[in-house]
Amino acid sequence: MVEIMTPRGMSVQEAYRLYRDGNFLVNRKYQRKLVWTEIEKIALIDTILRGFPIPLILLAERPHIHGHGRYEILDGVQRLNAIFSFIENSFPMDGKYFDIQEFARAKQLAEQGIFRMEDSANKLDESQCANILDYQLAVTIFQAFDDEQITEIFGRINSSGRQLSNQERRQAGVVNPFGELVRKISTELRGDASKDILLLSEMPEISIESSRARQSYGLTADDIFWVRQGILWNSQLRAGHDEEILADTLVSILLNEPFARSKEKLDELYTIDSELNRKVETALISYPPDKVYDEIKQVFSIIKETIETIDSGPNALRNIVAPRSTNPIKASFYSIFMAFFNLLVQENKSPIDSKGIIEALKNHQSEMISSGHYTKSEDRERNIDKTVGLIQRYFAYKEPPALKHGPGLALDFENSLRRSRIETPRYEFKQGLLSLVDNPILNSELLNRIVNTICAIANLGPNSEGFIYLGVADVESDAERIKTIYGTEYLSISDHYVVGIDREVQKMKMTIERYLEKIVNHIRNSELPEPLKTQVLTQIDTVTYKNYTIVRIKVPTQSQMSFVGDEAYTREGNQTIKIEGKKIVAVNSLFA
Repeated sequence: MVEIMTPRGMSVQEAYRLYRDGNFLVNRKYQRKLVWTEIEKIALIDTILRGFPIPLILLAERPHIHGHGRYEILDGVQRLNAIFSFIENSFPMDGKYFDIQEFARAKQLAEQGIFRMEDSANKLDESQCANILDYQLAVTIFQAFDDEQITEIFGRINSSGRQLSNQERRQAGVVNPFGELVRKISTELRGDASKDILLLSEMPEISIESSRARQSYGLTADDIFWVRQGILWNSQLRAGHDEEILADTLVSILLNEPFARSKEKLDELYTIDSELNRKVETALISYPPDKVYDEIKQVFSIIKETIETIDSGPNALRNIVAPRSTNPIKASFYSIFMAFFNLLVQENKSPIDSKGIIEALKNHQSEMISSGHYTKSEDRERNIDKTVGLIQRYFAYKEPPALKHGPGLALDFENSLRRSRIETPRYEFKQGLLSLVDNPILNSELLNRIVNTICAIANLGPNSEGFIYLGVADVESDAERIKTIYGTEYLSISDHYVVGIDREVQKMKMTIERYLEKIVNHIRNSELPEPLKTQVLTQIDTVTYKNYTIVRIKVPTQSQMSFVGDEAYTREGNQTIKIEGKKIVAVNSLFA
């Protein structure tokens, strides 16, 4: 049942208060990322300053989920972000910034370091700032208790919108296993994976900007695999063509034959109860979503590592497969991905010669059968078979296989670095086991802290798995200290510094296996409870990332509170803290 409330005016000042109090929510199951350019944002601010009306803001209140007074934004995410980011000095209009001194709440937050205040002397005058704060937004709020109601309303709002691309229209208002799986995989591959419900203030961290039009977003299109490798143009990524490629790939895997891709077929794929949609949903019963999700991610990760081991520059794959072209290489990439999938998943082999694979793929696109609007399954089958023939000699059986180890986990590792900026308590990073002194020695206290952190992450709640990584420094001074001690370089990734544990392995004169054994034995002999201890021990692995070895300790979700002996721990930000008394009661209530 949907209870409609009469549209009302809401001042920008009131809306900003709701925003910074954490009451505007974005549900990523149906909402887009932030996509407006600065030009579009400026146009909206100009409209407000002129006193002209802007489209209605539609909010859903779901008290049974979020409590009263918190709202999922169904329509208006881009507009609200534009208004609030202007107030917080993210961009000027006609060279002038909003004057924070004219808004006490924003001034207080800027002084607390929540956002950076612009020092420019060019500011809007007092009356202009007041006009923005007093401007009345047209807002409709309704109560809803059903996910289907929300997605149907969102779909009706957006399905015919000319501003949406074909793929965005397909996904609008569709929450079924296939569409959800495409969405989930695509966020992992772009690097904007997050929890499903985000605060509006967190959206910039998972949104994508162009290198030519900086928006202070967390991701840059040119750094995302699809664009960096020349598979898609920047504009195509923004329009959701990466999700089209994944839908195409996913249905090919589920139905065990290359998809006869066309716009019409993709539309049918997303049409609920169409013959093709029913066929795919049935296939997902026998081929579980979690399994295909992991397989696609891991194959993608291995392709990425294979390319970047040889060439980490822009357009590396396009320069290999189509050296004289500046056009996207979507068709060629499909054949390459499916060939890797066949070798890695179906034959359980691992790449043993990255250079050989890259050499074999030179001018690949010119050897592929090209298609027009309609792509034939038979032609795609021949392309895949030819690609397998080109690269299969550079694959072999290995233990452990690359698919679930080493390079197969590189993508998850990269995403953990990004996600830790929003979901900080779930992630812990350690530079290694040795102390940072001129003659490094084993830091046994660090091993105890790892055990306590495992307990703390497990106590975040019944739906909060987490990760501890060794081989990553979280401050640059530590990375520089490691460089001085060991003479090794480091990688700067998303506010973290990848240093690897290879230098420590060499210093300790042991193998990576013996290094892991030290960690495993310490956890095994700890006072962590069962089944947490066993679950952690079976999920310790190494990640191969750009020739650095990282240790990953996965902490799975638990159904009850955990202790280390008689002591309990939890996470506050990136800190592990011991808890007692009322805090223990509060943590225990999370599992009730």
